[in-house]
Amino acid sequence: MKRLSGSGLRLILPLIAILVFAVLLGFALLRMVKVETDIRMNAEQNMLWVMHQSESAARRLIETTMRAELGEGDTEEIALRLDLLRSRFALLQSGPQQRFMSEIGLSDQLSELHTILETIQPLPEDFTIADAKAFRQKLAPFPTFFSRAANTTMIREWDDLGGRLETSREQLRQIIISLIGITVTGAVLVVSLFLALRLSHQRNSMLRRARDFSEILISSSGEGILAVDDTGVCTIWNPAMAAMTNRPAEHAVGRKLSDIVEFFNIAPVRQAIQASLKGKTTTLALQPYFPDVHAPPLHVDLKISPMRDGKDVLGAIVFMHDASDRHAAQQKDAETRERLEHLVAERTRELDNALTRERSAADLYRNFAGMISHQFRTPLAVADSALQRLIRRGKRANAEEVSERAARARDAIAGLTRLVESTLDTARLQAEQVGAQRVLCNLSEVVEMVRARQQATAPNTPLEVQQEPNFDPVALCDPAHAEQVLENLLSNAVKYSAKGATVTISLHHDAAQVYCDISNFGPAIEPEDRAHLFHANFRGINSTGTSGTGLGLFIARSLARMQGGEVNLLQEDEAKVTFRFSLPRIQGEHHD
Repeated sequence: MKRLSGSGLRLILPLIAILVFAVLLGFALLRMVKVETDIRMNAEQNMLWVMHQSESAARRLIETTMRAELGEGDTEEIALRLDLLRSRFALLQSGPQQRFMSEIGLSDQLSELHTILETIQPLPEDFTIADAKAFRQKLAPFPTFFSRAANTTMIREWDDLGGRLETSREQLRQIIISLIGITVTGAVLVVSLFLALRLSHQRNSMLRRARDFSEILISSSGEGILAVDDTGVCTIWNPAMAAMTNRPAEHAVGRKLSDIVEFFNIAPVRQAIQASLKGKTTTLALQPYFPDVHAPPLHVDLKISPMRDGKDVLGAIVFMHDASDRHAAQQKDAETRERLEHLVAERTRELDNALTRERSAADLYRNFAGMISHQFRTPLAVADSALQRLIRRGKRANAEEVSERAARARDAIAGLTRLVESTLDTARLQAEQVGAQRVLCNLSEVVEMVRARQQATAPNTPLEVQQEPNFDPVALCDPAHAEQVLENLLSNAVKYSAKGATVTISLHHDAAQVYCDISNFGPAIEPEDRAHLFHANFRGINSTGTSGTGLGLFIARSLARMQGGEVNLLQEDEAKVTFRFSLPRIQGEHHD
């Protein structure tokens, strides 16, 4: 479209005319206010009146004093006149009156008279003729001063009045000139507005012609093309766009895009159109468009660009291309790539699992071999010694000796079996081959089952279960692992308990945990052993002379932690040893 020459100048001229109009009008108003202020006579600032009143007060005071000399005066009247004179002096010595007296050069004489006035003492009750005469002599300068001051004031005010009148005439001339300028500026403004309206009509005509020409050019395009003006109203809607959206041009032109098709109201498209109206070109790829709610969506590419007239943005033009085939090809490629990635991930997971199993087996074998070399020698030596002794005795061994040697060998083999089981459990824990399934479990039932089993194997050691009132036994744990933890702790308590002493099992809970405290009276655990008590293969000083592998507490703590619980040492005193087994409970719920 052809750019209109001089459009910037036509816009600037009305603005300048309006500015000049406002300045001249404001100037005229200010001058009129100034003229009104200068002409107005303020009574409180009329110094001639003040001087006259002061002179009158002084003369009346002298007249009253003269009557007092003749014996006709009144002391109270003299005091009243004196107070009146003093009030006039106070008026002259404050605010604008004092400044005026300084300007006319009478402030020093005024101060001298004020000093004389201040020296006058209050009149006595027996005011004599001599007092009156002396009082009158003190007041003699006052009328003369005020008379001279009144003349000076009158001359000064006439001079000021003449100056104000001259200034007012000059200001009135300026106001007249301003009003003429206002009239001329108003005429320029009217002409500018007329030219602006004419220019606007011409621009609208050119836009309409350009729009018609553009419609002819784009009507044959295979792409969907639409255009909007700077207000977002559709001005062009070609047949390809009508076919793609199922909206004819008659339905679209002259309406907002969001009212034509909801697609143009979604955030990315709406923001792109708004950006194009600000001069920015935007491209959107593969945007889903639903021409029908029951049909699959189309995927379209959009290019939205501003329409410019020189530097001015007149609107935006949108090119919409059906890219559904390209989207389908990309989807197929993505599905193939995703399937391959899934297969690779599955294969990688299988390889990782195989490698983990291989490492676990190697760790299990290594730990098991180490435990065999370290722990299995003693029970095997005991069994071998007992059998060798029995073989050497041969027929000389009686039935009692054979039974004793066989029992000793059997005990060694039983210990070896337990050692193998503990070693295998430890190796599995260290190789992370043991898992836990956490379910709701009645801990009281598990404790009673373990207690009954231990009581059968150790009938000479009393085992006592204690529960706090309102104890809730439900815990979140793996029942098999919880049973093994209790088995290890209880067997340790029985093993290290003093002969005939009772082993107690105390059950209690709080808001978050269920606790099982297992206590026995036996040898105390040394302080230096407590830091290593739950390490694998560690046996403390108090275990001297007692069989064991040093794995029970390690296994118990490991299994407890796998269930979200813990095993800790609670040694209350030197004679009593307590181990606490804790498990989580379901918070906020009560179980019968």
